[in-house]
Amino acid sequence: MPNLDLAQSRQLLVRVIEEGYAHRHSPLPGAYVKAQLLSRALDQEATFNERELGFKSFLDFVKSVPEVGIQGRSGSDVLLAPITASDVLSAFASPLPRLRRDFWRAFIEFPVPNTVRLYDPNEDKILHEDAGTARPGIVIEPVPRETQLQWRRTFSEEQPDRLKASLLAALEGTGTAAFNEFARRLRENPSVMRAWNRFVQKLITDHVSAWAAANNVAEDCWSAGKQTSYSGGGGTDGAASKVQNISQRAELYNLFDSLPIEDLLQLRVPLGWVLKVIRDKG
Repeated sequence: MPNLDLAQSRQLLVRVIEEGYAHRHSPLPGAYVKAQLLSRALDQEATFNERELGFKSFLDFVKSVPEVGIQGRSGSDVLLAPITASDVLSAFASPLPRLRRDFWRAFIEFPVPNTVRLYDPNEDKILHEDAGTARPGIVIEPVPRETQLQWRRTFSEEQPDRLKASLLAALEGTGTAAFNEFARRLRENPSVMRAWNRFVQKLITDHVSAWAAANNVAEDCWSAGKQTSYSGGGGTDGAASKVQNISQRAELYNLFDSLPIEDLLQLRVPLGWVLKVIRDKG
């Protein structure tokens, strides 16, 4: 069978990535893309071989196609997406620390008149105080509403045309209506919702990280990876408890990853009840 020529190969690469991104709304692993190229070439009674096109590697071939965005990951396969989705692509570049929920809310929730938000490093607490308080602490400025709207516009602009129009239309509302309608439309498409959760997590993490660096706040203070001391007994009971806690956390993370950020912030239920619901559904 003949090998696809350079023009045919580039056109097929762009089509595979655009279709894959439109379906998943997230970047595609390079190995998956190449497998799709090989399969679709066979459908055309042809083959694909980047070396016959003059490239030393598949990545070199991809780099020659300007319509494709590339994100390298240390020790992992590259991620590919349409060049128009470069911001979403960068959000998947590396694992992100999980923000402590109190930090997340302090930065993402809109300001309350006549109040101020502080981080007390001595007590390791987020404080909500009356404006003009003499209480010591590091001031936290919430992410402005317009900035959060712009985050949503940026994400929407990098989606396929039909979905882009729907998400941008949701942001035309006033007050909280724009945020609520955006969240509603995300719930209609779980894959888009997962991509948005990753995208906004990256933006907020970068924002908090910059604030922490400017104020000499260590990462283990604001990330959820910080562990508390355990004073219980040792032996197998302690080990079993630890394993159970890890399992419960995994179940919770799976549930929370399936919800839009706006809904997560409204949760007011005991976590034990949530775990019971998850198990009952399983």
